[in-house]
Amino acid sequence: MEIVAAVASITQCLCGECCSSQSVSQQCSYLKRPKAAIKLLQQKAELLNAREADVRTKLDEEQMFRGMDPTAEVNLWLDKIQKMNRILASFEGEIQENKTSIIKEINNKLLAENTHFDHVIWVTASKDSNTEKLQKDIAKEIGLCFDDEDGETRRARKLFEALWRRRKFLLIIDDLWEAISLEEIGVPIRAGKLLISTRLLRVCRRMEAEREIEVDVLSPQEAWDLFKQKVGERVISSPRINDLAKKVAKECGGLPLALITVGRALRNENKIKYWQTALSELRNSTTSIEGMTNHVFARLRFSYDRLKDDVTRSCFLYCALYPEDHLIETEELINYWVWGGLFGKSGSLVDKMKMGEMVLNELTSTCMLEREGTTDYKYVKMHDLVRDMVIALTRENSTFMVKSGHGLRVPPMENDWPTDLERVSLMRNDLSSLCCEPNCPKLCTLLLQYNSFDKGILPSFFRHMPNLEVLDLSFTGIDHLPESVSHLESLHVLLLRSCWNLLCVPTLAKLKKLRVLDLTYTPIEQTPEGMDMLENLRHLGLSYTRVSSMSGSTFPLENYKFIESLSLIGLQLESSGGESSSLVDVLASCNTLVELELSFVCMRDFDRYITSGHWSLLENFKFLIGDPTSSVDTGKNSISFFGVDIYDTLGAVWLADKVNELAIRACPSITHLPAFITSSKLQHCRIQHCEQMEFVINVAEWSAFPELEWLEIDGLSKLSGFCNGIVRGGTLAGLEVLHIRACNSLTTLLPLELVKNLKNVVEIKIENCEKIEQVIEATEIIDVDIVLPALKILKLSCLPALKQISGGRMICDSLSSVEVYRCPGLTTLPFLVEITDEMINSLKEIRGGKRWWKAISRNHENATNRLHAVFEEVADDSFVGEDSEDDRSVCSDGSGSFPLSPR
Repeated sequence: MEIVAAVASITQCLCGECCSSQSVSQQCSYLKRPKAAIKLLQQKAELLNAREADVRTKLDEEQMFRGMDPTAEVNLWLDKIQKMNRILASFEGEIQENKTSIIKEINNKLLAENTHFDHVIWVTASKDSNTEKLQKDIAKEIGLCFDDEDGETRRARKLFEALWRRRKFLLIIDDLWEAISLEEIGVPIRAGKLLISTRLLRVCRRMEAEREIEVDVLSPQEAWDLFKQKVGERVISSPRINDLAKKVAKECGGLPLALITVGRALRNENKIKYWQTALSELRNSTTSIEGMTNHVFARLRFSYDRLKDDVTRSCFLYCALYPEDHLIETEELINYWVWGGLFGKSGSLVDKMKMGEMVLNELTSTCMLEREGTTDYKYVKMHDLVRDMVIALTRENSTFMVKSGHGLRVPPMENDWPTDLERVSLMRNDLSSLCCEPNCPKLCTLLLQYNSFDKGILPSFFRHMPNLEVLDLSFTGIDHLPESVSHLESLHVLLLRSCWNLLCVPTLAKLKKLRVLDLTYTPIEQTPEGMDMLENLRHLGLSYTRVSSMSGSTFPLENYKFIESLSLIGLQLESSGGESSSLVDVLASCNTLVELELSFVCMRDFDRYITSGHWSLLENFKFLIGDPTSSVDTGKNSISFFGVDIYDTLGAVWLADKVNELAIRACPSITHLPAFITSSKLQHCRIQHCEQMEFVINVAEWSAFPELEWLEIDGLSKLSGFCNGIVRGGTLAGLEVLHIRACNSLTTLLPLELVKNLKNVVEIKIENCEKIEQVIEATEIIDVDIVLPALKILKLSCLPALKQISGGRMICDSLSSVEVYRCPGLTTLPFLVEITDEMINSLKEIRGGKRWWKAISRNHENATNRLHAVFEEVADDSFVGEDSEDDRSVCSDGSGSFPLSPR
């Protein structure tokens, strides 16, 4: 049973002060039957809108014939009508899927309108939460830092004082599994309000909640509507399947999660026998847990059983090794599947990675995993109920031990390790040592990453794990590996990435089955002994280590006949005689390579490699040319130039058509982005600190770049314009994100002809450009509308000379966020000249200084009256040129309010 517990005063704020005489269940009844409530609201809204139209007509007549203006009370009433319409529009078409969705909706409404509370604080508790974790999570949300030596009491006192100063706050704790002491955590409840959500009624009562609001399941009609949406109308339209589908939906008991997972499992399934089987399996499922969760688990088990094959099910079970509510990086997850042998031990890396992507799509499309992220979906997440079901499955045969993210400080002892264990996850805990000798002859996967292990691991810890295949010690503080690792003869994967103290790795001579060795970002100075025996090695990562060079004896590349992936950024290869050998000669024998990450000291070395044509064998690559001052975070198929003369010896024939991402930093010779190093497939481009660069686009040689999605320009001191002429049609038509920073000669950013192509731009961010006066080039043509239909985010920061965004009217009906900071001359916004209802509905926040907003209000009175509820004031002392010295320094060094971050 799902329960939302809230104090009465909060629910009255949510439902309106006029509801204070009603019971809490009456006040919040709209949460139980959202569609019926919306229909009723729509009917009342129609009546109010008709009255509003009559009133506005009368007001116009009075203004025209008698010169009378409406009273403040009438204006207030009209403003409330508009506010009601915006709120109603945001609810249309929504069905709340679970308690967290409802809590999120409450959180979003309060953040958007910001009328009842000065601060809304959201934290998610999990089954394994404790006082320390909640204290740190709340502190993080309010920007409070604890000292390492702070104990529970001191943290509580600091938190109490910080919250007390904020006074009018709402603290939302989602998914609470155990009652907590607010006093021990440090929450001054008299200064604010508390809203919690939990599945357990006893938690509400132990917390002494003033009101308990039961979140009901969906009505039969609402459940059927949701199920139809997930299954697909085309399938439901078949008369023979329709009746079966209604019976299947009924078996889901009105629970949204079950409806969604079962519906997606049967999506576009037009064979009657599968529907009959589904109905039979749902009716015959049995559970061992009491209450509502039983039925959820049974139906989730049905969706799990219906996954297409055992490989997909094994990949799904693997996800439970991560902590609850953890965002799982998709690339890392697929690597685990591949390296762990879930797709078999034969076949190429490329084929297995593609298979992993297919499995991931299967799991997300059936709602067993949820995609997270903005547009690239780099992460997935397992719903906590789904994870609970998986944990229950693995406990049936005691093959999994999952204690990830539990905050463990005491490691499991020998009797905590059953002999039947196959997979163990202790990742993301606070373990300082492993001091036992487990007897786990069947153990194949052991995940220990993100623990300190500063006291070390018992030398014999791995002695009785003869079948261990995957060992992950990444992001731990170990300074050496225990000697017993050298005897793990079945080991396939050894991951030591970012072990910040690691100086010594024991001999690997016996690990002849080792396929993956990752030592990236470790301080080791020499490669491990026995590297020449790793004849089955597929992946080797040595980037950003202190291994300055490798000779043929310690790095016998010719021995690795199956090598598919190399990561060697920062390393130089030498011949056995000690003389520098051609990198091309070393790599020429590696015809099996499909992934390569490599750095080149100069353009001549890079040009020699490109001329060899070896790159044509690669599926993925990352090349760095020059001397980067720090590690570089770029994606696949990327090239980065650092402080080199790009024109130096680079041949005309190279891998340009494969480049997806390009970074150019501090290259002194370029005056524009050279066309010969770019490609039609380029998706991301970053240009930084090129002192001679005057234009980005040279129209004489620039191609249209239809796939370029992300363009970041930073620190181009001589940049005077985006292009040096009229661009061809379709240029940058696919651009989604544009970031401009610290270009201090720039006065106008975008020519009008280019703006006409930017139909897909979603985000524009400009900061720290001292001379920029307008974003979009002004035109003498009257009544030219600038239409940016996809623009959602506009951020302008530290632009002291900015006078206008554009000279004409702008139409941005998707705009959701506007932030203006330290732009004292910007007193008009072109998209507010004739504001549309579509933009009113889409705009969620406007952030800026109080005096700036007053200036905007003087020029756009009607629009700002309608948008007052979404305005959020931020500190801005620079208005009308009143910067302090500290304020100016913040802008000049680029550490202002809206810093650009790399992708």
